[in-house]
Amino acid sequence: MPGVWEPGGVGHAIIEVPAMAGNPGHPAADGPAVLTASLEAAGWHLPVHRVEVPQFDGDARAASIAVCRGVADRVRRVVAAGDAPVVLAGSCDVAPGVLAGLREDRAGVVWIDAHADFNTPESSASGFWPGMTLAVVVGDCGQEVWSALGWRPVPAERVGLLGVRSLSPAEEARRLERSSIRAVGWRDGTPEDDVGGALDGLAGEVERVYVHLDLDALDPTIGSAVVDPPVPGGLSDEGLSGLVGQVRERFAVIGATIATYTPAKDRGPTLRAAMAAIRVLIRRPSQQPNAK
Repeated sequence: MPGVWEPGGVGHAIIEVPAMAGNPGHPAADGPAVLTASLEAAGWHLPVHRVEVPQFDGDARAASIAVCRGVADRVRRVVAAGDAPVVLAGSCDVAPGVLAGLREDRAGVVWIDAHADFNTPESSASGFWPGMTLAVVVGDCGQEVWSALGWRPVPAERVGLLGVRSLSPAEEARRLERSSIRAVGWRDGTPEDDVGGALDGLAGEVERVYVHLDLDALDPTIGSAVVDPPVPGGLSDEGLSGLVGQVRERFAVIGATIATYTPAKDRGPTLRAAMAAIRVLIRRPSQQPNAK
């Protein structure tokens, strides 16, 4: 049934990952605890687990893989208890760990992000590891990640990418164009294509999805408290919550990540928008405003 958290349907559990690309000293590492405290203050008292992050030695890729192992272990425990994981993380690179913990053969992915995170080591101009995460997810690079996690990539045709509006360098845009990913770009705060049609197409491939939300999908007027420089033309807070609601109408959401929240940069709007989106994710269908 679309919108129902699986497996078990019992509830949800928070998994905090206090690191950005394996670095627990980055300001975004503070984000998960602040998000958890805000949920509790709003009356959402969920079980909370925290991934232990090793000391950072400067090797982001190795550190990220180590963190992903911990994420996968925590996700497996949460799923075994009958709950669905809500992973609060400093960066997007935790996604393979979440998928490895879910261990769903037929799962799809809905990736909401201002960036495609679709570079490879060959295409990236910066070498920024989180900027390659979706490419790792679909198996275009990072085979060592999946070997370490004992799991496998998600076929590109089972992935929807929404909110994207910053592709760099040009090769990333070319790679995305050649890919089977269903991508809907954003411009001036509105989608450039039919979001419902893209999600319906994805629903023809899968019934269950992992939702990955990088808060930089928000417009900078709201989502300034993120890791990367905010990208103009993004989603409003209502737009983000509505988009998450569209996903829940069509799919069973088996897990989610909310990434890159950086409290030191926030003056209120980003946290409020994040809380609104999370509430849509964790409400049961009977709690949805349009429930019948």
